Amino acid sequence: MGQTEFTLRPKLMLMLLIPLALVFFPTTAVVTTGMIPTLVALVIDGSPRRYLTITVGGFNLVGCSYFLHLLWEMPQGLSSVMVVLGSSYGWLYALLGAGCGWLLFLGMPPVIRSIASAQAKIRLFRLNREMERMVEDWGPEVTSRADAPTVARK
Repeated sequence: MGQTEFTLRPKLMLMLLIPLALVFFPTTAVVTTGMIPTLVALVIDGSPRRYLTITVGGFNLVGCSYFLHLLWEMPQGLSSVMVVLGSSYGWLYALLGAGCGWLLFLGMPPVIRSIASAQAKIRLFRLNREMERMVEDWGPEVTSRADAPTVARK
């Protein structure tokens, strides 16, 4: 039964989305055209979780909102689609949004690396402080390893 549910869900989604896309064809045409940078990111992105595609797609969709604003102010028709897609400001916002997504994707690893490094330093400082407290309470013997050979003292 699990296999049937898995194959039924994408087919059901397509059966619902295709008629909806046809009813709102001008909006579908504008969003599909404006989201071309996301398609490029999808082709380039090789990671299994598709972080690049999600990041670029989200910002690109925000950039496409200018296109949608222009389109929804006009009468719905194919002539409006051509006028909206001819807007240079719309393309500027759509591509700027995609560029912000790329910058965020490329800029996050160094930020995360520095945060992880700072957290490791804090943890090391706390462990050293705790070890000093243990040495004060129990003596220097607690710092040696249990399986290390002991050196006879004179």
